[in-house]
Amino acid sequence: MQPVPMRRLSALLATPAGRVARYLVSAALILWLILQIDRGQLRALRGEFSWPAILAALVFFGVTFPLQAWRWWLLLRAQRIPLSFHWAHVVTWIGQFYNSFLLGGIGGDAARAYYVIRDAPDRRAAGLTTLLIDRVAGLIVLMAIAAVALAVRPPAPTAAPGLRWLFLAAVATTLGGALAAAVLLKLSPHRWPAPLRRALGPGRLAKAAELLAAVRASPGAHAAALVLGIGIWLLDFVAAWLLARAVGLPLPFLETCVAMSVAYAVTVLPISVGGHGVREGAMLATLAAYGLLAADADRDRAFVFALLIWTTTVLWSLVGGLVALAAPRLLPVAKTPAS
Repeated sequence: MQPVPMRRLSALLATPAGRVARYLVSAALILWLILQIDRGQLRALRGEFSWPAILAALVFFGVTFPLQAWRWWLLLRAQRIPLSFHWAHVVTWIGQFYNSFLLGGIGGDAARAYYVIRDAPDRRAAGLTTLLIDRVAGLIVLMAIAAVALAVRPPAPTAAPGLRWLFLAAVATTLGGALAAAVLLKLSPHRWPAPLRRALGPGRLAKAAELLAAVRASPGAHAAALVLGIGIWLLDFVAAWLLARAVGLPLPFLETCVAMSVAYAVTVLPISVGGHGVREGAMLATLAAYGLLAADADRDRAFVFALLIWTTTVLWSLVGGLVALAAPRLLPVAKTPAS
């Protein structure tokens, strides 16, 4: 159960005033990033951009979306949902568009849920389960990468103490997620705590047992989805690292992984639109905690780097918008037989 202050905050953010506030938060943070850039430094930097690195980063970012679709399709197949890879690919792009332009960082999941319920109504619970697995596994893998990066190259004693707390949180999330998954796979729903069984009722317990049985019956598909998740995040981090190098900001790769992990993790907070501004601010704060932005020139380049991250996200999201516009042709509603 959420604490009372959190419930009140969630209720406030769900109101029209709360929605306007979230748009203002994102707009204000992006404007703040723009205003932090020294115009003279930017003019000097313009001739130093490494366009091959920027183009390579764009490609790496773009490749992650078909891989995300492939991961989700594997989960759909594991739950015996007869939807094609083409379907999963199109809906993933649509989800990316809504993920960037709806409130919070889960608008894309809402769009994917809509299509899976529309096109596989008899497998509604299974379809929603794949979205839950996809989201939770992605977060756990993200935190696992951050934990490994922090363990391989621990922050210096002079670094901000927040990095040490971040390491503990990442380890706790990774181990907690792995333990919860192991318990769920091992323990039958009929052996769950009695209060939970009573709250769910016999029907929902039977459905949970069916969904978990499908997960246990397809370890290969879920292992492949996990490996794809690792590859997706690493490609994303390599793309960010290339963008930093493209503006002359020599970030170490492991520190970039940690900063981007924090950046993506905070997008689930319902305080912005699609994580815009919040993601970039969290990334810069993490890099600053490492002491990587001590020089004025590095700070200026870091703000340009953050704006490039934001611009790249928006550009690929607009591709998803084009796919969303073409959705009636790409994913027509199946005709039902006349009675």
